[in-house]
Amino acid sequence: MINKKPFVKAEDGPNNSVIYYDEEGNKSIRYWKRYDDEPVNQASTRSWRNNNPGNLIIGDFARQNGAIGYAGIIAGTKYRFAVFPAYDTGRRAQAKRLKEGSLYIDLTLNEFVRKYTGVKPGVPDTEEVINYRKAIRFFTKFDMDRTIRSLNDEEYENLLDAMKKHEGWREGREEYVEVKKILGIHFNKKRVIFEFLVGDSVTNMWISKQEAIALAKEGRLHAIVVHAKRGVYLRPEYHHTPFKQLICMIEGEVLAIV
Repeated sequence: MINKKPFVKAEDGPNNSVIYYDEEGNKSIRYWKRYDDEPVNQASTRSWRNNNPGNLIIGDFARQNGAIGYAGIIAGTKYRFAVFPAYDTGRRAQAKRLKEGSLYIDLTLNEFVRKYTGVKPGVPDTEEVINYRKAIRFFTKFDMDRTIRSLNDEEYENLLDAMKKHEGWREGREEYVEVKKILGIHFNKKRVIFEFLVGDSVTNMWISKQEAIALAKEGRLHAIVVHAKRGVYLRPEYHHTPFKQLICMIEGEVLAIV
């Protein structure tokens, strides 16, 4: 991945994608499918897109353990899946959820699966519970009457790996988008901006007003698109440098960037 800065925010994107943002507004987009007609059983999984191998829901616990947003919803419920900034953060949150506190630690693996999947006492095992137990038994070879507390460190990691496999972890396409900044502007004689100097960590270039508006609409330029009676124009994002401080030229008159 190109991005070197930690992600600080995440949210749902179009078509089941997840968009991560760093502190400068640069984005990393994790797509559901690599191409439009990719079969669903080959597309990326929610757990990968959310960096959430245990598919934890968003809430106080997830936020206190590093979640930076939420994306996706459990079908038929109001519960949203947490998004973590990195896989290791999501894995640590999952591990802490299982082994710290009294929620799961003294349950047998058989009992744990029912509670983890949200099956209430007195309700028969669901198909999900049955399949989850089979997966844990198959991947770990554990006695399912053992408690979470009884597992040593290596066994505990094996349990987490088995859960990751059952929850689904299939990687997909990820795109890093370094959002360009406006570094300078050109005014015409009517004091209307007709060109923008935009740049990123690789290059700077002058582009037309129309090209800049298109970039901003795509979320690839730090600017806000304004629709007014006199037409469409750009204004700086909040806390960004005012355009009047970025004037490089008024037609026929070259100026220095302030």
